[in-house]
Formats: sequence, C-alpha cells, structure tokens
Amino acid sequence: MDSIPQISLGTAALVIFAACAGFVMLRGLTRMLIGTAVLAVSAWIGFEVWQKAPAISFDWFGKSIAPITVGLPLAAFLSTFFLIRKIAKIIASPYGQKASDETPSGSLPIRLGLRLLLALIPTSAIWFFGATFLRHAGSLAEIRNFVESPNLPDHTPFLAQIKESIDQALPKDWFTTIDPLTADSRLNLVKLIATADDPPPKAVAVLEESQIRDIILSDPQLRELALQGRYSEILRDPKLDRLLENDNLREVLAQADL
Repeated sequence: MDSIPQISLGTAALVIFAACAGFVMLRGLTRMLIGTAVLAVSAWIGFEVWQKAPAISFDWFGKSIAPITVGLPLAAFLSTFFLIRKIAKIIASPYGQKASDETPSGSLPIRLGLRLLLALIPTSAIWFFGATFLRHAGSLAEIRNFVESPNLPDHTPFLAQIKESIDQALPKDWFTTIDPLTADSRLNLVKLIATADDPPPKAVAVLEESQIRDIILSDPQLRELALQGRYSEILRDPKLDRLLENDNLREVLAQADL
C-alpha cells in the first residue's frame, strides 16, 4: 500500500471532472457531426434536384417557371432533412430509449479511436460538399464577371477568385463529375450566349465558328434569359445538354480561353 501514490481528494475530483467533461464533449461533438452530416446530405439532394428542376419544368409545362425551378429543390431539401433526421433518431434509439441512458462498454481508448476515425468520414464529406457549393457559386460569379464587368458587387469577383483557388488546389474532374454544370465547356457556352449581342474581344474569335454562332443565335429564349441576367437558369437549361452532346463543339468550347 505504501507504494501507491497518495492523491488528494481535490486532485481526484479534478481528474474525475476532466474525464467526465471530455466524455461529454466527445459525445456532443459526435452528435454535432451527425447533425451536420444530415444537413449536408439533405442540402446535396436539394442541390441535385435544383440542377434538374429546369428540365422537369420544361417537361411538365414547356417553360421555366419559378415554383418548379425554386420550389421543388426547396421541398426536396426540407423533406429529405426531416426524413433522414427521423431515421437517425430511430437508429440511435430503436426502442424510444435515449442514447445517453445506455451504459458505454468496451475500452475507452478503442472507443475514442473508432469515434475519431468514423468522424473523419462525415467531416471529409461535409468539407467536399462545402467546396462543391462554393465552386458552383464561384462559377456563376465567373459568368457574371465576364458578362457584366466592371459593374459588379464586391462579392462577385471574390466568389470567382474562390473558384479559381479551389481549381488550383484540387483537380477539376473531382467536382465536374459530381457537378457537371460547372464544366468549362458549359460555362463558356453560357458566357457566349450571354454576350452574343455585344461580345467582348475574347469571345469574337470563338463566335467566328459558324456552328457555335448559329447555335447561340437560334434560341431567342436563352438570349432573353441572358438579357434578364438569369445566368443560373441558362446554366441549368436542358437544351445545353443536347448542344454539348456534339464532341467537336464540346472540345472547342472547353479549350476556349474566355
């Protein structure tokens, strides 16, 4: 017994308090990560529906209308969020018992290691989804910067710079596979449509291609959207998918320096 170090009551209380605080903090962090992951997945599903909403609107009504292009993605996000949240609660407490009432079992270091390892998955997914959303917003800012420069709010060039920084740090293919709307060929086509009436010097050389010029001038509806500054709707328009099925046209647009 003499070889056992003596610990004062105050020191023991501090150690127990620190251990309990660490456990509660870790449990709270895990819950926060799960909640954030649910939010990220719901936002991603809403984003996917948002990309396809104009095509749905054209199929149903023959034109782009706001209740479909805006309302449908919002409804998809909210319904998915509440559904996944409900499923997560059922899995965590299958019999209505709170997860906090369960007695933890197993070695504490092993549990900590597994939790940290599993936390990396939703954390990485959340980070990538966030980068994808920022890059998409930056793509729209890039179009607006090309068309309306220099009459722009301060945040537009800033978002365009963020997209450029993301592209320098990570391969574009990672993002265009998930978000094909931000492919260079599609962005350049939108830029040409938006500036067809008064093209800047960079666009003139590309517009000399008769095939590209005929495509741009043949759709008054897209040009009307451009005049209204509705670049997001042009970017999501299903007619661009059909135009970009032409391999030669897609290659020319992808290589254009706009």
